Amino acid sequence: MHRKGRIEREFDIDAAKYISSLHFDKEILESVILVNITHVKLLEKIGVIPSDLAEKAERYLQEMLTKPPSLDDPRYEDVHMVIEAELTKYVPQIGASLALGKSRNDAVVTAIKLRLKERLLNFHECCITFCEALLRKALEESGTIFPVYTHLQRAAPATFGFVMHSYAIRLLKALQHVKMVYELVDESPLGSAAVAGTSVPLDREYASSLLGFSKVSQNALESTTSRDFIIEALSCLSIIALILSSLSEELVVFSSEEFGLIEFPEEFSATSSIMPQKRNPVVAEIARTKVSELLGLLTSVVMMGTRQVSGYNLDLQQITPKLWQAFEIMEETLHVMTKLIPNLKVNEDRCMAACSPPTGIVEVANHLSLKYGVPFRNAHAFAGRISKLMYEGGLNEASLQKTKAEFNIEAPLTLEDVMKLMEPIRVVYSYTTIGSANPELVKRAVEDSMMDLEEEKRWARNKRARLEFALNKLKGRD
Repeated sequence: MHRKGRIEREFDIDAAKYISSLHFDKEILESVILVNITHVKLLEKIGVIPSDLAEKAERYLQEMLTKPPSLDDPRYEDVHMVIEAELTKYVPQIGASLALGKSRNDAVVTAIKLRLKERLLNFHECCITFCEALLRKALEESGTIFPVYTHLQRAAPATFGFVMHSYAIRLLKALQHVKMVYELVDESPLGSAAVAGTSVPLDREYASSLLGFSKVSQNALESTTSRDFIIEALSCLSIIALILSSLSEELVVFSSEEFGLIEFPEEFSATSSIMPQKRNPVVAEIARTKVSELLGLLTSVVMMGTRQVSGYNLDLQQITPKLWQAFEIMEETLHVMTKLIPNLKVNEDRCMAACSPPTGIVEVANHLSLKYGVPFRNAHAFAGRISKLMYEGGLNEASLQKTKAEFNIEAPLTLEDVMKLMEPIRVVYSYTTIGSANPELVKRAVEDSMMDLEEEKRWARNKRARLEFALNKLKGRD
């Protein structure tokens, strides 16, 4: 049901279905209703509509929140037209005035930002829950020997708790982007009208406070046209998807028989339809693909926004569903991964073997430099030769003393000393720097991260309380 304007003939029904956004407007239905309640209050405030009719319209709109109208009628382009038509049936005078000073252009972006704030808070909560699972696992496994790699080659002895904490830290840092996006969208575009503002003297600051926004947008053209905030949100989700992808890849690789460092939980595994000996880490395999899906959505949105002149174009309508799809993907993935992490088991024998000499041989070089003043490059070369002898099976007391002589190392170092220096537990406890894999330092770092997580929870509680307080008043639940 299109507004005629200069167009005389009815819109083609197939064309109407083609351009309609009704099939994905359900996500913003509640937000659109709240925007309309707010606009009714604005019109009442300036005396355009009488208080009794305004109150009647508000009550009917509030009823729509619990008994939403159908979004299946192809005659309507979008949810905004549905709400206006429904209100017109019940309170004709108000329905007929609903577009005074309000365009679908400013109404839709207000509704999107309102819903996005809610989705960001829900997503932030999912991230916190997942981060807690990582931190609990990090604490539990803070002293469990586990190798760490560079270039997928054994690099040094560490602990599984150290590895889990590394991912928790990445996630905590990524949460700063979630908060940044929230602040970015926490401004009300309502009152911007179609493109350049309106001569209707609407109180935009009042509208902003009613909807729980902290500020008002400062340019009507920008606020109705720009969807940069959606790109920001998708970029933020993509960063977190990347973290999950890296973790998932490690779980897949390290649970393989070739590595055998961790045991993937049965309840998150699947067997082959033809090879019954298999235990396939299917959950992690799917989780590591999600970054590709997110990047696909992000790329789509960027391309949809490309070569757009300023002012609203219907192309922008197609952007929003990508945003909600991304949230669904990430929330589902975080939920499943949160359940998986506590059930991971470390194969301690395999890990200890992987960390056995010469994995920690850099400590031999460090020992020679720190205790005997041997220049590190010389000590490093000596350690490299010892490592080669070990791999070839030729390291013994005689070959050690011969190698010391070749490198002019006079330190009283015996084969027993060398082997003790490389013992995995000794190595990890020898680390002294902040942020290292020393189990005691890992525990301390995890405790600090848990405090950071509490700060994240406080931020989320404050934002949610402020938003819900405002919206509950609009919903008539105060």
